Amino acid sequence: MAINATFRDLIARPFFGRVIWVLFAIVFFYSGMYFTEFVMAPREFTGGWLWLWVTAFPFLLPAFFVVNRRYGCATGACRGGKCELPQNNESAKKRPSDGFSVHRMPGA
Repeated sequence: MAINATFRDLIARPFFGRVIWVLFAIVFFYSGMYFTEFVMAPREFTGGWLWLWVTAFPFLLPAFFVVNRRYGCATGACRGGKCELPQNNESAKKRPSDGFSVHRMPGA
């Protein structure tokens, strides 16, 4: 029981969570790259051990969302708290005037 709790504490640390996220991102990238090569240019696909990456991609695609939610900051709620930018509407309304008439493009 103590081994399971120690392992859980080790995985729960932010550093190891980032390591897991980066390693999964590397595996997901290569899997997606070879899967795309297989789908878009099957004549150039060499096969062999690359079939391992191609067959893993359909399983890694839904796992991407699980790993991102657990170890990434996909939902906007990081381990450090809510990820948000302060809204300052007062400064957006007041524009500095230097005495010149500045014509701005619509939407700017």
